[in-house]
Amino acid sequence: MRFNFLLKENKESGYTLIEGILQLSVLMMFSQIFAITVGWLHKMEENVANPTEIEWYLFLQDVETYLNNVEAIMIQSEELGIRFRKNGEEFDIELYENLIRKQKNRLGHEQMLLNVKSILTTLEGNSLNFGVEFMNGIKKEHTFYVTFHSE
Repeated sequence: MRFNFLLKENKESGYTLIEGILQLSVLMMFSQIFAITVGWLHKMEENVANPTEIEWYLFLQDVETYLNNVEAIMIQSEELGIRFRKNGEEFDIELYENLIRKQKNRLGHEQMLLNVKSILTTLEGNSLNFGVEFMNGIKKEHTFYVTFHSE
């Protein structure tokens, strides 16, 4: 009678090595997807939440609207920036202290881009290259295509 429990057939199934390997592979797959997603979200947050990036793209869009149908354009040697004539009026986009400003007929002072350390502008044909270094060390560069007014 004592040995009766030893003779009973064990109907419970155990945890097999194959089941463990499958569960471990599924866990590793999901952990890789999670790591890639977290990295992507961090990069997107940097680009979207960074005020320098937002201000730079708004500046580019603003300047782009001014460089269509200009009558003449030149690089300023005294003030770092550009001067162009459009619809009979002169506009300056130049570095002033630590910002880039726009002036109309050398009057007024419209801030376009803040916290700027230096700018570099070059003009080759219809291509205007605009390079900016911000106070935080970030450097940005963009090439605009200038269209001239034809009569």
